[in-house]
Amino acid sequence: MSSRPRNPERTTSEVVFRIVLVLSATLAVLVLAVFPFQRPGTGSWVVSVLALCVQALLIAVAGVGLYLGWQPLRAFD
Repeated sequence: MSSRPRNPERTTSEVVFRIVLVLSATLAVLVLAVFPFQRPGTGSWVVSVLALCVQALLIAVAGVGLYLGWQPLRAFD
């Protein structure tokens, strides 16, 4: 159980973080599904590795933002 009280009203920041998290995870899964069919060292392999790095960074930022309750978009609430 979570020690934080449940807030039925979602903030704009939370919605944006959740959307970024879902989209990034979906794209990362798609890139990982294609990854075994690529030869290391080719241009497409390099692009896939770079895409996975970007996706991992976005997943980390969105996850930390949700976990800490960061509200960078408070002005839009």
